[in-house]
Amino acid sequence: MCTCGNISLCEKQCNTEGNALLVVTVQPLTPPSANSLECSGRAGPTVVYTCLWNVEGYNEYVLLVSNERSCKPQKPSFHLSNKRNVTIYAIAESIDHKRCTFAKFSSSPDLMIYCGPPKNVNFKRSSGQMSVTTEWNDTDRNVKQYSLKYRERNTTKWKQVESQNSKDCIVGNLTSSLSYEMQIQCVVTQQCPHCPLSNVISVPQELVYTPDIKKVSVQSQAIHTGQRTVVMKWEYVYMEAVEKYNVTVQKASGELAVKNIYYLKSPAVTLVLCYSAYNISIRALNQAGPSPAAHRVIDAIEDKSDWGGTLNVTLNNNDRFNLSWNSSLSEKYHCYLVEWWETGEKPEYRSFYEKKSHHEVKTHNASFQPYKRYHFLLHARPYKNTCNLKNANNSEHTFGRTQAYLSEGSPSAAPGNVSIYKITDSSFVITWNPVSEMDLRGFLQGYIIRYINMTDHSEINSTVESNVNSYTFLNLQSRTMYRVQLSAYTAAGEGLPSDSLYIDTKPPDSLSIGTILAGVISGIIPLLLAVHFSCRFLQRSKDLIWPSVPNPYKSNAVQKIDGGPEVAMLEHLYWQNPEGTEEDLCVVEVKACPATSSSLIPQDFLTATPVPVVVAVETLESSAPTQPGAVTTVTECTANGAFLADGQGSTLIQPPDAISRDTAANNTIDSSNKITDNVITVKPNVTFVSDYTTMELFQQITKSVVQGPTSLAGSIDTLPSNPGQDYIRQALGYTENQQHWRSPQ
Repeated sequence: MCTCGNISLCEKQCNTEGNALLVVTVQPLTPPSANSLECSGRAGPTVVYTCLWNVEGYNEYVLLVSNERSCKPQKPSFHLSNKRNVTIYAIAESIDHKRCTFAKFSSSPDLMIYCGPPKNVNFKRSSGQMSVTTEWNDTDRNVKQYSLKYRERNTTKWKQVESQNSKDCIVGNLTSSLSYEMQIQCVVTQQCPHCPLSNVISVPQELVYTPDIKKVSVQSQAIHTGQRTVVMKWEYVYMEAVEKYNVTVQKASGELAVKNIYYLKSPAVTLVLCYSAYNISIRALNQAGPSPAAHRVIDAIEDKSDWGGTLNVTLNNNDRFNLSWNSSLSEKYHCYLVEWWETGEKPEYRSFYEKKSHHEVKTHNASFQPYKRYHFLLHARPYKNTCNLKNANNSEHTFGRTQAYLSEGSPSAAPGNVSIYKITDSSFVITWNPVSEMDLRGFLQGYIIRYINMTDHSEINSTVESNVNSYTFLNLQSRTMYRVQLSAYTAAGEGLPSDSLYIDTKPPDSLSIGTILAGVISGIIPLLLAVHFSCRFLQRSKDLIWPSVPNPYKSNAVQKIDGGPEVAMLEHLYWQNPEGTEEDLCVVEVKACPATSSSLIPQDFLTATPVPVVVAVETLESSAPTQPGAVTTVTECTANGAFLADGQGSTLIQPPDAISRDTAANNTIDSSNKITDNVITVKPNVTFVSDYTTMELFQQITKSVVQGPTSLAGSIDTLPSNPGQDYIRQALGYTENQQHWRSPQ
């Protein structure tokens, strides 16, 4: 064991064993470091010094306080009788006495006295300000004021303010969306010579936005009859700044529950509530304070189908009423709550304990009025002792609901918005809006409708049920005026009637003519449209399914064949001047070509594709006139290889060998006649090289021009072709003329 006499030996032994020597010197305004020997004095009537040493691995330690005059062991809390410098030794030894550690603290008693920092700091932010409240230790009673310095998070510039007293301080001109850091220390006084700073306190941003309630789902009979499940979900703009949410559930009647505030981490809540009306508020929370609250009202359930039993209420006078319910309920529950209210007013409530199935309630602050309707709700609670509401969530269910009057009266107003429509010669329809609850002054029993025939002043009354808002009058007289009035009635009697309405029924045929006209018009228009679109549809379908195939009989070529002129008219095709004399005639004889030579017009061409031929007489070297009756024999042949000179096909060009043969036989004139030789050239207007004739070639043939013989003077008369002749008949005529030319003159 270490004592004041062997303190040096203890220090040496602990150091020799490899244990570190802890020497702590406390400086003014510097808080003691962690895991070190801490000795301080708290100002008060007498200064009490305390040493704390949190050394790991050791359970107990010994304090030796030494000054210039004495050295003695001390407890963790001690007094110093003078102001001399002191040295405090702390020696800790392990339980097995194999290890020890040593610490030394030296300071002046005055420097060891300090106040603070505060043991608890609370703050709240709102509207750009921060309210700070501090709580100090009992030894810090001498703290009269403190200083607070703050800065924006992640910055280095500090700002400082001082409190009004030892508890409260207001910091203004803060940015709501920014987070801050702060430190607190007491203001130095004679009683508090030293004030160390507190640790850095983090201040989160201010929650200035209201939670946004996204969904409220109410499901009746989710648990059992008389309860409903309410699911609420919401969002917050700065979710990362929220630590938790505060959900407050309170009845609209104002009844307080032992527990009605719920703290949640997630932005959703599920509640099991009875059929009463509730007020629910939701706030987001962090250390800076709550956000503005989002409110939602859950209305009371009106549907009688959800009621679990029968409830009867009798109003005895203006401050008392009797309740009675099903006796089976009393076998299970003994704690009840009844709520009642006038329409549009805040509910009143009363809880009671009752083993019977009836109970009388006396009101305190409310009184019942005549002609006013009151709503009643009865709730059962599963409590055995007190019947006060212990939990706002899932602690009661609704047993029944009803309505009552202290006394009923007749309605003070007539049904509104009375209208008449669908007027015919024997009927019309009347509609109306129900009387408001305030004007009814009792339970509605039904409506009375009076209509009077203004011709004979006969009156008929009809009564309809309370849930009906329209009525049809039948079997009326045509062209008759009726007066109609409507009124509501309760158990106390009939109310005020509505204003009189006058209706004239129509003549018996006025509506029928209009109906027939409208029916005819409405029937013809769709029919015409249907026919129009059907024709177009059929035409399009025919074009798509059965494409048009040309009829050969109706072709242009066949029409021209069937409707052509007589064969006799072909005589005019070659000679348009039948009145000419013999002097103007020139008989041409066409001889057949030898077998070895090809004809100018091939035989297959004549048989397969007949064409009109134009014969012309050309004067050669001599200009002597031709003798009358002269006969010119022409033999024209062409080789099989004859070809067109150009694309128009007016002249055939023969191969060289064919040209030599044709020249020898060309234009042979009888030697007995001393006349100039003439050359006769056969020129077809259109030359074909194929056995197939197209419509385009046929049109070229019909438009061709037939040229006549050349006169002795050298003039050439052009004979136009007859467009009415088809090309087949012309070819046949050409063959007959060949035979005529070959006959003897």
